[in-house]
Amino acid sequence: MPNKSKNSRSKENNSTDYSKIIIGSVIGAVLFFVLIALFSAAALRTDLFPQSVYIPFGLLSAAVSSIIGGIITVRPLKKNGALLGALTGLVQALISSAAVFFINERNSGNGIFILMAVFVVFGAIGGISAVNLKVRKKYK
Repeated sequence: MPNKSKNSRSKENNSTDYSKIIIGSVIGAVLFFVLIALFSAAALRTDLFPQSVYIPFGLLSAAVSSIIGGIITVRPLKKNGALLGALTGLVQALISSAAVFFINERNSGNGIFILMAVFVVFGAIGGISAVNLKVRKKYK
């Protein structure tokens, strides 16, 4: 059986990176919409939340979901944390923006660009933190 060349190994790693980015982005986008749905249900059931809380909570849930998506993407690979995390955040931002455009009948305003920037920046932060997480040793 012939040895694999360096080029074929790098192509395998790139395809693995792309699949990890897609998986992390989809999980992050689903988590984002779950957080938004839970907050919406709580806001509809009670009148405890003023309207000024809606946008900050949307940005907070975007940040949390993007960090988790970046961690899910980069944790198995343990390399290129900022780049892969930012790409995960970008793909997650595109998925979420497409859903928001569809839900709001192509009217989302300028706030969508801030939301996309939050996804990308916090995805990179999640990727960096995933690379730097230490694996705990199990003591017997």
